[in-house]
Amino acid sequence: GQDNIDNTVLLDLFDQINKKTFFDQLRTQEQLGYIVWSGVRSFSGIKGYRIEIQSSNYDPGYLDERIEECFNLCLVNKIFFKTFYN
Repeated sequence: GQDNIDNTVLLDLFDQINKKTFFDQLRTQEQLGYIVWSGVRSFSGIKGYRIEIQSSNYDPGYLDERIEECFNLCLVNKIFFKTFYN
């Protein structure tokens, strides 16, 4: 979304909470590719979150499915975190 302090803090917090989950799930457990990276990105004043996998063994459609599944897991963790700490 539009670059402002609230969005920046939320994205950075999301990254800190979930970066290890993305790497562990997609790289270590599923072994989808040699390079698995996630993080906050900014382009033309718009912040977002990206997950990248470099793989010679799987097609982009399959990688996208696995990223979406892992992302949904992180959203479930976020809901749990929010519920537990509120």
